[in-house]
Amino acid sequence: MSSDLQRHLVRLCEDDWLLFNGLILVHAPGSVFPTAEIDHLVIAPFGIFVIETKHWAGAVTSGATNDELMLATLDGQRVARTSPLKQNASKVRFIKGLIPPRLWLVEGLGVFSHGACTVDPVLPATLLERGELYRHLRMRQQQFARTKIARLPVQKIAEAVMRHADTRPEALAEHRQRIEEGRARKQI
Repeated sequence: MSSDLQRHLVRLCEDDWLLFNGLILVHAPGSVFPTAEIDHLVIAPFGIFVIETKHWAGAVTSGATNDELMLATLDGQRVARTSPLKQNASKVRFIKGLIPPRLWLVEGLGVFSHGACTVDPVLPATLLERGELYRHLRMRQQQFARTKIARLPVQKIAEAVMRHADTRPEALAEHRQRIEEGRARKQI
């Protein structure tokens, strides 16, 4: 997924973009879950994209609520899953809060990276099959160009985000351990 994103960004922006993979943000210090993992954070001159990647195989359709999706797996099972858009919502809000209030696009995307995944067309347009990502970014770039807003300061936005990042090598393992402990407490 990361190499696809890099290829798309070079094509769209040449060298004026940044991509962070597996970024751990400290978004709620002092809380039970103070960190959030962002699979991919794209900072481009036309927008900021918080991407939640799922490697699901099968057909993705609507669930019982807007926060849930149904996955019909290739072996015929039907499994309810949390929508990547729901998983991304607090991360998108946090990123929006880091930058000055402007007309800049900060968008959460759910990208299904498995080649054998299809997304029901009635689902939000920000839930994408892997092959749809380039076109989505291209459309956002064209929409931004029509606004006549100056290009986003990629490096300054990255600096604002990185002030809240935990870049220690053990940060991801600690984050995932907190999640597992939280799940274990729910099962008790």
